[in-house]
Amino acid sequence: MTAPYCVGIDVALHAHRISVLGPDGEAVGPSFTIEATQEGCTELVQTLRARGAVPAATLVGLEATGHYWENLEASLVQAGYRVLLLNALQTRRYRDVLRRKAKTDDIDAYVVAGLLRSGSAEGCFVPDEQIQSLRELARLRARLMRERQDYLRQLVGQLDVVFPEHRTVLGDVSTVRARRLLAGFPTAHHLAQAPPAALRRMAPRGFSLQDATTLRDRARGSAYSGKAAHARGQVVRTLLTQYERLTTAIAELDQAVEALLPPTDATGGPSDATLLQTLPGVGPHTAGTLLGELGSFTRFANARALVAYVGFYPVISQSGERSALPYLSPVGSRIARHVLYLAAVNAVRRSAEWRALYRRKTAQGKTAKQALIVVAVKWLHTASAMLKHRAPYDPTRLAGLTATLST
Repeated sequence: MTAPYCVGIDVALHAHRISVLGPDGEAVGPSFTIEATQEGCTELVQTLRARGAVPAATLVGLEATGHYWENLEASLVQAGYRVLLLNALQTRRYRDVLRRKAKTDDIDAYVVAGLLRSGSAEGCFVPDEQIQSLRELARLRARLMRERQDYLRQLVGQLDVVFPEHRTVLGDVSTVRARRLLAGFPTAHHLAQAPPAALRRMAPRGFSLQDATTLRDRARGSAYSGKAAHARGQVVRTLLTQYERLTTAIAELDQAVEALLPPTDATGGPSDATLLQTLPGVGPHTAGTLLGELGSFTRFANARALVAYVGFYPVISQSGERSALPYLSPVGSRIARHVLYLAAVNAVRRSAEWRALYRRKTAQGKTAKQALIVVAVKWLHTASAMLKHRAPYDPTRLAGLTATLST
């Protein structure tokens, strides 16, 4: 897609640099800078019109640098301009072709404009309102999950000192029972002094008086020296408070994601999220995260393109007699790959047909992780076919789809 006027913009946090190429490929006036404000966007549109780069005859290119491009892209689209969001790798390779060794804002802007004029520029996917909302919530949830896991590791590390027997006595410290008991009695020193009745009241239902007595007795025989018990107890309580705070925030995000998933699409049929949730082990969180990270599955030419976008393919490096071990591609969304891997685990656990595929791959010599990645790839092919044909999951079709995959 080319146009008489090509505008290249090098985006940044506080200001953007703009270059304009005319129908003859020459610069139309000097490059200029605008502030990253609403007034700056207005100035940009006025300057482009003054130089003859009206919306109907102009193509604008922005490099996808972080999130700085988003507001500028929206302003240009609202003004009627056609805008391409360009991958930084694409512009870097075009700069190499032009042998531009230096890297300045002016050069970057001209490189973007030249790439547009060459006709080889390919725009990135720009999500709509719903997809962008799902993406923001999913990415925040992923960050909070990592932060919560970090607090849990710190909590376990502290308990290894103040109650070394916690693994056999309390079990998983992330359970509601363990968290409530530790919030009230954070160390073996505190537990040893607690009346069994008080321990029983702190725990949820199902924790008997005998269980409480056993816990107290184990605490009395703990290897903990009791050193700095008050301070360390405060540390345990603080870590628990942070864990609880993040757990509440994650639950609120899950509710927000579920509220964003409509049950029907524009035609009145089942939405993409509804269809995805017919797959074994897929809930609103998995569906929302995948739609947020990948957008509509049907925007890809085929299922193989979808798999390549995610990065579920091996990278092979060979040169002469040197041959490195293949490894999984690092491209694509890490959040999407993580969710797909968990979806594969759930499918294997909950569905006989997916479990059969997993066992067949492990029997062929693949490791457990390799087999799960095969399942994840198959999951993507299945989901792509479902959304393309607007049909819910049908386990009887899984065997037929397997034959089409090259594994």
